[in-house]
Amino acid sequence: MNIRKAKPQDVDAIVELAVESVTTIAPIPELKIDRDAMRDTVELCLGPAHFCMVAESEGEVVGAVVAQVMPGFWFHKLQCSVLMHYARQSGAWVRLMRALAEWIKGRSGIKMAIIEIEPCHDPKVLCFVERLGFSRPSDNRIYVRGAQ
Repeated sequence: MNIRKAKPQDVDAIVELAVESVTTIAPIPELKIDRDAMRDTVELCLGPAHFCMVAESEGEVVGAVVAQVMPGFWFHKLQCSVLMHYARQSGAWVRLMRALAEWIKGRSGIKMAIIEIEPCHDPKVLCFVERLGFSRPSDNRIYVRGAQ
């Protein structure tokens, strides 16, 4: 398995992985998938200020992590928001997440990085990301129109 920076020709595979991740892990049926918006965002994140890496096995993209960096809203420096972290192979996901953590720690301009871990994940996933440095807990509550 190879972990590498994503290329423009990987965008469609990343979008399909993203769709798979949001329709199989903790789907929200009230939301309509927008592949065009995903594609636009992945293409943006191919740029040098952001993070977009894939895991490739036998020529097929089997995992991806996409993160967007922007100025902090309420603090100085930058915030990194992990938009997608998913792999069909668990070893691929672990390697991608290690690459992300190393990338974040290597950029002194990034003050805060945020990742969401769905409650349905194995608790080992949360322990692993905490060991990577994502250790400050935060609860999220999501309003979804039509889901009440």
